[in-house]
Amino acid sequence: MNAHKNGPNLDARRLNLGCGLQAPEDWLNVDGSLQAVFARWPRTKKLLVGLGIYPRSQASIGWPSHVLRLNLRRSLPFPANQFEAIYSSHLFEHLYREEAAALARECWRVLAPGGICRVVVPDLAAAIERYRDRTADRSTRIPPDIPPAEKLMEELLLHPRHASRGALGLYHRLLGFHNHKWMYDGASLKRLLADAGFVELKTFTSITSALPGLQEIESPSRIMNGAGVAVEGRKY
Repeated sequence: MNAHKNGPNLDARRLNLGCGLQAPEDWLNVDGSLQAVFARWPRTKKLLVGLGIYPRSQASIGWPSHVLRLNLRRSLPFPANQFEAIYSSHLFEHLYREEAAALARECWRVLAPGGICRVVVPDLAAAIERYRDRTADRSTRIPPDIPPAEKLMEELLLHPRHASRGALGLYHRLLGFHNHKWMYDGASLKRLLADAGFVELKTFTSITSALPGLQEIESPSRIMNGAGVAVEGRKY
């Protein structure tokens, strides 16, 4: 067994893509953020903060040190049929539609027959419904502090209100990953996974699943109360 307390658990049979801070030690946790690198090089992070290259607010976030950094726009560096389960939360919307389709196909390839893949994304349908609710009451003449259209744009996170400055802003512009590229509802996410080869597709808006270990990896705040929608599929 890999000594995953000091590094990624490369022997894990469950894969967590775009893990962020949700990184159980018995999963292989993967993320594209430089934070995953800095977690294992704290002195380098401290030096960059001191030089003003890396923002102190980002450096203070306590990332786990057992995360494997990968560029998820590329093929996954794992053999076929390696994992019994794959989980991803709030990752696919950061990819262009064709990149997301390619990643879904890679998930199908590395998942073992009979395995489950669960993908969670912000729920476009719920965001639009909230927008419609905010615009439904036309009885007041005074516009709200945040107009419904602006609130919707903030939820969709397609673009920030202003261009980021400094080293972090340059990093975000070069990486092109920080903002959302393509949004999904349950039906369109099902189509994405179906096209990749998954079957028995089911939609969820709560932490219910046949996927092993879901409770230890899925944050309720990412899916419940309209925050997100999940689709699961199996490989056969």
